[in-house]
Amino acid sequence: MGQIRRRCKRLIKELALPASIDLRGMCDIVATRVQRPVQMVPMSLGGVVSGMTASTDDGYWIFFELKTSPWHQAHIVLHELSHLLLGHAQDPAITEDALRVWTPSVDVATAMRRMGLTAGLARHHGYDNLAERETEVLGTLLMERVAPSAGERQLPLEGQAAELAAALGPALQHIRKQQDADAAGDGGPQRV
Repeated sequence: MGQIRRRCKRLIKELALPASIDLRGMCDIVATRVQRPVQMVPMSLGGVVSGMTASTDDGYWIFFELKTSPWHQAHIVLHELSHLLLGHAQDPAITEDALRVWTPSVDVATAMRRMGLTAGLARHHGYDNLAERETEVLGTLLMERVAPSAGERQLPLEGQAAELAAALGPALQHIRKQQDADAAGDGGPQRV
């Protein structure tokens, strides 16, 4: 754990962050580092996940739970930004598996085309415990510098962010229904 903490502190030092920064500013710094735009998309994720990152030809889109506190939102976004900063690779097979679950009636290629997505969707899946620990340490260290702004959670969705959110909404509802059905079938009370 000490090694992870030292690596994360070195990374933060390399970023040359100001003493205090808001989430938008942090996204801009990460965008410079990863050489792609990073956008935040607040939306109701229906309890399926609290945050995830999608990759499109236009950059990274960090989806985070709208119905939680500004501090929790900041933690979620910083966690996702930490995955980007740490260069955690995405397994394309996981992307395809996630799309099969999310859009069961549509083939994967069509779903990706409709959503405008490239490999990298569902960044929250497929990391081992070491990568998640590393991500949590970096996110927590970044949290010491980031001051969440209440205005960031009130931004209306427009353009591609709105389109991606609209495409993901039904998929997340489908996953939530499946989770509820699985929970009801796993030893829960059954009605006859």
